[in-house]
Amino acid sequence: MSRDYVDPTYQMGEKPKEGDPTATVYGSLGKRLHIVDGLGSYIDFHKTRYFRDAQGQVLRGRRQKQFKRLKTIYSTRIRIGNDEARYRALRTLNHVSKLLMLNEQVRDRTAYIYKKILNEAKDKISNNILLIAVCLLMAVREFKDSAPITLEEIAEVFERCGHRISVRSIVREALRLRTLTGYSPEIRKPEDYVPRVISMLINNPPVIKKVKSRGWDILQYENILREKMIEIIDMVPASKRGGRNPFIFAVSSAYAGDRLIAEEYGKRSVLTQKLTAKATEVAEYSIRDHFGMMKEIIQPLMKSA
Repeated sequence: MSRDYVDPTYQMGEKPKEGDPTATVYGSLGKRLHIVDGLGSYIDFHKTRYFRDAQGQVLRGRRQKQFKRLKTIYSTRIRIGNDEARYRALRTLNHVSKLLMLNEQVRDRTAYIYKKILNEAKDKISNNILLIAVCLLMAVREFKDSAPITLEEIAEVFERCGHRISVRSIVREALRLRTLTGYSPEIRKPEDYVPRVISMLINNPPVIKKVKSRGWDILQYENILREKMIEIIDMVPASKRGGRNPFIFAVSSAYAGDRLIAEEYGKRSVLTQKLTAKATEVAEYSIRDHFGMMKEIIQPLMKSA
């Protein structure tokens, strides 16, 4: 069997011919993961506040008022019934996903994990917002370098939305859920953050200016730096990484990789610790600390260069 991806709605009846009214009837293929749809269908479209008849003609004032009142009565609160907590959690997920600029696949995977955990351990869940934050962490870890979002960023964006969610509370809830359901987020690796770090550096105007001043083509430098970052990350064993932050580790490997590139090609370095820290929003002392650990390991590469 093959899987077909289709639009979330389909048109009922024949397709309109040229010159026909634009009003058409749509039906849903099923429940959407990222929202609580409730029962039945909407009066017109979900956010419609201006109504037309079946022929596409605008309704008169009295009818407009009547349908507006009916649509208001048939509100979300009535439609969702006892699912208000789940509705608010999924609404927060949609808002957070937009702020983090996550794609729909990550958002829908988060909603799927959230609903699955609720079905398995509903009586043991006391905070739906915290649960959706943990599920988002699980989803971005599953997508690896396709969703290079850090735990700190997840906690920060939930706080921006007005929820008291911290890194510690997310980690604590993730550990608690692991004993209940067996779900636990995977540990991030520095490799997962390589595309994001490269993007942050290459799209930074001061970095672009220095790359060009050193005689590099932007795309050429980007490809060489990516290769060096992966090479350095592979050289550093897990025992040396310890409990280091994988995102900062990836940023530091970019700084170290630039040093290697400069020696290998006989050019001046593009990145300084200060410039790297500013472009990636990582503390300068953290880059210095990580590079100090890497320097001994990558010393043979520097000599051979």
